[in-house]
Amino acid sequence: MADKPGPMDVLWQRLKAETPEAVARRAAVEFDAAGQAYVVPLCGQVVRVLPAAKRVEVPGGPGGYEPPLVCVQYLLTAQDEPPAGERVSPRSIPSGDFFFRGPHDFPTERLATAFGDRVEAFCRASEKIGGQPVAAGDAAYEFAALPRVPMTIILWQTDEEFPARVQMLVDRGAHRQLPLDALLVLAHVLAKRLIAAAEM
Repeated sequence: MADKPGPMDVLWQRLKAETPEAVARRAAVEFDAAGQAYVVPLCGQVVRVLPAAKRVEVPGGPGGYEPPLVCVQYLLTAQDEPPAGERVSPRSIPSGDFFFRGPHDFPTERLATAFGDRVEAFCRASEKIGGQPVAAGDAAYEFAALPRVPMTIILWQTDEEFPARVQMLVDRGAHRQLPLDALLVLAHVLAKRLIAAAEM
């Protein structure tokens, strides 16, 4: 009896069946016909997605399960429409208030721990991975986490009265580009990239 395909196998099969030109247009990415690879900007780095080989090439190493999951899911679900242009709490998008809680909350505490008393390091790391400064908190940056999925990170640093706080915002239309579970994984990819950039 053959093994049942896992979730990633199913996603790979679906992506292999798609027309590359249509996928590239919807997701606002390039398709390298010679290399049979989608070229996906992901949180400040360029990732290559090769459906035939079921492989995702991440600069600097394998990168764990998160980049493949996010990139393949994005290529399958992205819509050919620009971001709505309004940044909101992830709990404000449809079903977000129910989903983004407890273990499914965005990694804001991790970022507050990493940068709560290091606002300069936050700024340097944000700019290193392509963040654009915006006016909010003690420091804030907008990131093209994926071509059609911008995210904003706002930092309030520790002071004598209050602990550090971080807020992560998404585009109001983010749920149209990624399922909520993949959007959560994308937030973790961005947080890891930011923390790693600060340590370089």
